[in-house]
Amino acid sequence: MGEPLKERIWLNEDTLWSGFPTDYNDVNTSYYLEEVRNLIFQKKYKEAGDIINHHMVGVWNESYLPMADLFMDINGISNNTNEYYRELDLSKGVSTVRFKSDGVKYERYAFCSFPDQVLVIRLKATGKLKDSVKVRLGSQLNHWLTYENNDIILNGWSPSVVEPDYYPAENPIIYEPYDNTNAIKFQVRLRLITDGTVTADNKQLIVTDGSEILLLLTSANSFQGYDKNSDSEYKTRIIKCLEDAANKTYSELLDRHIKDFNNLFHRVDLDLGHTDNEKLPMDKRIEQFYLGKSDPELIASAFQFGRYLLISSSREGTQPANLQGIWNNALRAPWSSNYTVNINTQMNYWPVENCNLSECAEPLIQLIKDISVTGEKTAKSNYNCRGFVAHHNIDLWRKTTAVGSRSKEVDTLPWSFWPMSGGWLCRHLWDHYTYTMDEKFLRETALPVMDKAALFYLDWLVEYNGELVTNPSTSPENLFQDNGTTFGVTYGSTMDISIIKELFQNCIKAMDILKITEDNELYEEIKNSLAKLPPFKIGRYGQLQEWYEDFEENDPEHRHLSLLYGLYPSDLIDENQNPEVCEACKVTLKRRGEDGVPWSRAWKIGIWARLKDGEKAYTEVKRFLQPANSNEISYTDGGVYNNLFCARPLEVDGNFGFTAGLAEMLVQNHTGKTEFLPAIPSSWKNGYVKGLKIRGNKEIEIEWKDGKIVKSNII
Repeated sequence: MGEPLKERIWLNEDTLWSGFPTDYNDVNTSYYLEEVRNLIFQKKYKEAGDIINHHMVGVWNESYLPMADLFMDINGISNNTNEYYRELDLSKGVSTVRFKSDGVKYERYAFCSFPDQVLVIRLKATGKLKDSVKVRLGSQLNHWLTYENNDIILNGWSPSVVEPDYYPAENPIIYEPYDNTNAIKFQVRLRLITDGTVTADNKQLIVTDGSEILLLLTSANSFQGYDKNSDSEYKTRIIKCLEDAANKTYSELLDRHIKDFNNLFHRVDLDLGHTDNEKLPMDKRIEQFYLGKSDPELIASAFQFGRYLLISSSREGTQPANLQGIWNNALRAPWSSNYTVNINTQMNYWPVENCNLSECAEPLIQLIKDISVTGEKTAKSNYNCRGFVAHHNIDLWRKTTAVGSRSKEVDTLPWSFWPMSGGWLCRHLWDHYTYTMDEKFLRETALPVMDKAALFYLDWLVEYNGELVTNPSTSPENLFQDNGTTFGVTYGSTMDISIIKELFQNCIKAMDILKITEDNELYEEIKNSLAKLPPFKIGRYGQLQEWYEDFEENDPEHRHLSLLYGLYPSDLIDENQNPEVCEACKVTLKRRGEDGVPWSRAWKIGIWARLKDGEKAYTEVKRFLQPANSNEISYTDGGVYNNLFCARPLEVDGNFGFTAGLAEMLVQNHTGKTEFLPAIPSSWKNGYVKGLKIRGNKEIEIEWKDGKIVKSNII
């Protein structure tokens, strides 16, 4: 938002996806599992990989869609605007645009209200609008428009199939007729309120002779749940929502929105200092920071921007923030804008607990509960295992199978066949308990799901050399070399074992806390298997091994830091308990190099913070905030756009990971001991932070001057 005369606003709704409820589980998958395992133990990796690619992956996930566009054109004035000003108030969640043209001052305010479920836009002019303002709706999806008084109504429906943008399909977008489709139907309704005159012409509303326009926009659709039939009453709900909002004044709507937003945002205060650079526009600040100019307030703003995005995209009753949060304008979005759960979705929620936004975890917790149901069917059908399983992609319909080409011609193995996301996601359930100390949540929600995840891995693990390992096993999206040939699948990757070890330990802790260990067969089974998991291994270069064997990495500078999971976000590796392993982690980080995408750099911030190296963490902070000068996808040269969104392309995971990483630099207590300022750089000489949470349901306050703490409190 920000164009003075011709505004276009993307409109997204978090439940508007392609597809409909479908069961893609395949019992035939289980028939190949034993053969694949035998081939892998015989080091016949190619043969095993071919079987997985041809027989053990399913169809693609569905895609998150752009709903509509709102256009607002101010006519009859010159393009020579001046006194232009644009602002996003992170603390209030309000966007402001001001400019002057032909002697008339214009002000435009916009916000999305969670309490009232409407987008509110207010345009004011000093005096009458010189000519007219034209307002219209459009959509890239199949749709039609109607009008009722001062309302524009857009009805549409989703495709039944949208293939991923990276898959070269001949017919990537498939619609069924509106009356026969099981896909999601939707409505967008816009109401225009003004002191001027409104006419309808050529699919738009035109306002003349007015000085103020208020737009109220809301939407609804037929989605009721991943396993439910379509809702036919959504059009009734949308009318009520819009009428309720229209019965409030603009001031009432604004006050209700700000009160709701402030309640979450103002919990954390961070001040790292100030310079004159913060008076510059954001694009200039980012450029100057990249050139070496100090701007500590830019870092603090980027930290708070992550919190702002989480508040804006993940609230009670919504879907979780996806790969682009909720902000997507492409029919075939990058990587389908789905839930990529081999790092990206989890990173979205790294700051939710320690940055004092526990309520915003509710959508992720609900997704985990959902896939513990759908994934139970996948575990039984595809692998003949107990418990539940999920792979590296999940969509609105909670598909838990490994994705792949329907034609079985595309090599998806290094990334799609990864049955470990259920275990990783369970970490978020455990974190929610340790930060809130909600024992009811632990008993009724967290542990039942964690137990189901543990049951799957108990059945998935196989004996090898007196230890339990995963087989088949991949390290997300990375490859290894054996005798000069590149492969993607082996057994016992470090990340696999780390996730399982952490899950087993947390299940045992939870059962101990709830005092349900006596005569508990699962408790004993988990303890026995935990004791047989292999330890971390140090390789030929002094690095932490990524795989069970000391394979040569195909790409030592790979963006995924999967093998370091045990250090961060997990707490399996600690400098006091595992000093040699910590040193191996440092070697691994150096071998990973300096290039990377923003989420990878954000991960490095957290890892270096755990290693108590504030200078190296700060180096990654600076790399993270480098300007992105292109929209082309890059795996090595990421940065941020002028609005601080991660690039290239737009992904929000890095924004969230950056926020979480800064919190790790300021306070840590994952070992049970609280450490203030464990990893701040020497350039942060003075600062103040209040409201970050630590485990045990407590908050902290720290003030420091000349690098020394002058005030510290645990509240």
